[in-house]
Amino acid sequence: MKINKRKIVILSSFFLISLVGIFVYQNYIAKAATYGWVQTAWSSLTANTAQHTTDQNNWVQYSAVDANVATGDSVSITSETTALTHTLSADFSAGTSQGTLTTGDQVSLDLP
Repeated sequence: MKINKRKIVILSSFFLISLVGIFVYQNYIAKAATYGWVQTAWSSLTANTAQHTTDQNNWVQYSAVDANVATGDSVSITSETTALTHTLSADFSAGTSQGTLTTGDQVSLDLP
């Protein structure tokens, strides 16, 4: 049985078009959700999990928060101020730096 190149191209094209048609036009292969969900506040620390069918609106619960995050009607990150005082060369030598570090009786640090 002899199959020429033209038949192979036609059969391959038909197979490819059929395969693409199955994945693109058939909606039973993959479906996306058609619902939304809105977090209206962050006022209740709880272990509850929101359910997409019943808790789509007015959800105010959350499961965890870091110490520097303020919750309530909205969420905000609180700033953290840190002051460092280094008076010895050993204080500077223990860390890492970018730029130039000169030690001795006086310490200077050139920041990039």
